[in-house]
Formats: sequence, C-alpha cells, structure tokens
Amino acid sequence: MFIRAIDQVICKFLCFIFGILLVLSLFIKAMYSFGDFPYFTRTTWMDLLACIICLLFYYLIYRFAGKIEKIHTAFLWVSFGAIALVYIILVPLTPFSDMFYVDYGAKLIGDGNTNEILGNAYLQMISKNLKVAFFYGLFLQFLPATTFSIKCINILCYLVTIHFISKISENLRYKYPKNVFILGGTFLPILMYCNHVYFDLPTLCFCILGVYFYTRHDRKLLIAALFLGIACCLRVLAYLFVIAILFDFLFRNYKVLLENHCRKLFSLLLSTLIIASIPILVNDYVNRTYRTEEAQNESIWTLFCMGINEEEFGFMHNEILNGEKSFQDFSHLLLSRDITQNTKLFSRKIFWTWSQGTYQAERYGFGNNVTVYSEKFEYETVATKYLMNDGQILRKAVNAMCRAEYLFLFGFMIVELWHLDAAGRDRFRIFYYLLFGTFLILIFYEMKSRYVFSCIPAMLLLAARGGENLPIKRMRLREREENGTEESLTDLP
Repeated sequence: MFIRAIDQVICKFLCFIFGILLVLSLFIKAMYSFGDFPYFTRTTWMDLLACIICLLFYYLIYRFAGKIEKIHTAFLWVSFGAIALVYIILVPLTPFSDMFYVDYGAKLIGDGNTNEILGNAYLQMISKNLKVAFFYGLFLQFLPATTFSIKCINILCYLVTIHFISKISENLRYKYPKNVFILGGTFLPILMYCNHVYFDLPTLCFCILGVYFYTRHDRKLLIAALFLGIACCLRVLAYLFVIAILFDFLFRNYKVLLENHCRKLFSLLLSTLIIASIPILVNDYVNRTYRTEEAQNESIWTLFCMGINEEEFGFMHNEILNGEKSFQDFSHLLLSRDITQNTKLFSRKIFWTWSQGTYQAERYGFGNNVTVYSEKFEYETVATKYLMNDGQILRKAVNAMCRAEYLFLFGFMIVELWHLDAAGRDRFRIFYYLLFGTFLILIFYEMKSRYVFSCIPAMLLLAARGGENLPIKRMRLREREENGTEESLTDLP
C-alpha cells in the first residue's frame, strides 16, 4: 500500500509539473543561442506548421499501425541505417569543443599512441571524457582511425537503441512495437546525435540494453547489470537507470526478500557488485594506462555551482570555471540568495531544460554559426551551404520539427502518466522514476537540455502507450455515453 502511494504521488507530481511546462511552451519558446547562452522567445508560424505536420504523421502512424506491424525488422534497420549514413555523409561535421578532444583521444588510442594522450592537458584533466575516448578507441583498433568510423559507431548505437526500445515495448505487451521503432527512428534529435562524437548515444544504448534484459524477466538482472556497469563507465547519469531498476526490483520482490529468499537476494547483491565493479576496474585501467600520476580530476561541484549561477540561470558560465569548487562553495552560493531570487532562478531553469525540446541537437548535429564551410565541415556537400548558421530556413525548420516532435511525445506521455492505474504504475515504474530522478538532479546541476536526452526512452514508451490507448479510451467513453442513454430511456414513463 505504501509503495503504491509513493508511485501515485510521483506520477501525479510529474503530471502537474510537466503539464504546466507543456502549456507554457505552447506560447513561450525556450531557445539556445549559438553565442552559447539560453533565452526565451515567442512561438512562430513555423512552430505551428511543424505541429500540424507532426499531428498528421502521428495520425497516419496509428491509422495504419496494423500494416506497419507487418514490416520486417530487417527492413527498418536497413532503412533507418541508410538514412543515418546519408546524414553523416551529407553533413560531415568536424568535432569541436569537448567533442574534438574525444575524437582526438579515440584516434590516439586506436593507433596505440599513449604518449600523446599523457601530454594532453585536457584529457588528463577531464577523465570522464578520456573514458569516452577509450570506448571509441577500442573500436578504432579494428576500424580506420577516422571521425567517420566513430560516427558509424554512433549509427550502430542509434539503431540498437531504437530497436531495443521497441523490444522493451514487446516485453511490456504493447500492441504495436513497430510503431515504437518508427517513432524512435524518426525522432530527429536521436538521428542528429549520430554526428555527435560524445558519450550520449553510447551511454543511452547500454542503458537501454540493461533495461531490456531486466524487463524481459527480472531473473536477467545479472545480464542487465553488465550493460548498466558499462554505461556507468561512460557517464554517471547511467546511475539514474541503475537506481530506478533497483527500486523497481526491491518494490516488486520485497515480500520474497523479507522471507529470506536466497536466490533473489543473491541476484540483487551480485548485480549491485557487478555495477559497482565495472566502473572501478575501467577507471583503474584508464588511469594507469592513459593518465599521469600528477593528473587531477575536475570537481563535480564545479558543475553544481554552474547550475545555480544567476547570470544564465544555470547554463555554462565561464567565470564559474575559475578555480576548483567544493560543496561549501555550492552551499554558500545557494544560501546567499533570498527565496525570491532562487525561485526565479529555478523556475526559469526548469522551464528551459524541459521545454527546449531539441536537446540542443542543432548544435551537435550541424555545428556552430560560420561563414565558410571549411570552418566546421570536413568537406563541402550539397547540404552544407544550407546549414552554415541558425538563421537559415532549413536550420529553422529542423529546429521547429525537433521541438514539435518533442512536445507531442511530452504531451502523450503526460496523458498516459495521468491515466496509469495501479498495475500500469507497477509496470512503468522504471521510466517515471527515471524522469523523477532526472528532474530532481537537474534542479541543481549545470543546465543543458542535452542532459534530458537519457529520458527519451521513458518519454517514447509512455507516449507510444498513450497513443495506443487513445482509441480504447474513446471507445470506452462512447460505450458509457450509449449505456447512459439506454438507462435514461428505460427510466421514461
């Protein structure tokens, strides 16, 4: 009873907060400036047109869901793989900012050039990105050490991710799993992230594999732990998936565990050990092989201090980067302001993070604003001249479509969360716990809409479920109306 109450409170809380954000986002548009700061503007006719196109697309998807379900999975893999391949060929973005060093480090690891890594100040300081470079570098030992090879790895992660999100929907007994595949494959931000040489797609891929094996049967928790452990090596955000799964496992099996069921308890403890051990072992290997003894790690409290700066309401602010930060610095900065200042800061931050809607994919997919193609592209194609800056019509159209897709998924997700019964809340606990945990962390952490990228599977699965249930809900409503009419007729004298 207590667990059901917790689940219901979390679902209703998310519906309340996300519902407010959705309504506001219909009129106010959260935007990212390529001068590297956030801002707000009003929605435009292009946003309205993009919403109409999305509405038509989703209608057709569910109108022909039965026929779509007959499409062979191999055809979907080939189709979306070809689209992704054409995309990275036509938009040959050169890695920049943090991505440049991940790309550079991966190529050095692929070539076995350890000395260059030991002499690179960035890779020695930002060890979390050195581990991402190590991940890509493992593949580059067998592939040509090029940026194109790394992006092909991203395409594989993209396909595996949407495939296993679809397989998770099968585990959860969805009627139209192929619809989920198509919704994921056509969600532009995921596709655009194939150009993003960073941790996002690989981490999400391993997290989804972990969730898939767990939802297939909780006996497969050990297999899930293996994939989740690898994901935790790439980024700590994977621990949100771990926490959500462990809570779900405990809540589902607490009676059995209290009765001292050794098999379940052993599975839980061993899984926890696997998840904890893999990052420790990988960290130890990377530190011994690719870092000097003098190398220092970046303090995570720097990013929390970044997350509460007032100037850009939590976005990257270079002044915060001056010097290492501690918990004391964070708490002092937070408590030095009155409640009005903090309320204004966090309300703007939460609204921008959860309504920006593109995960800043236009930056990571098309790069910054330039005047000459060679400043950000490896070579010129028929597409590059239309993607030079965010003022061009194609860039604006892509931004509007990304945001429209996001808002539709966001809206359907809210509807489904609101209508979940006790059995539904039990079935989808992992996903709304993931949303809730991400929401809480990002209140204080550095603000980037990219940090909610890991919530795409939860949004996609809940939204797809909401789409499937809409016809059923309409039929039930019609039946109630008809029954009500019949009852009223029988009451007539």
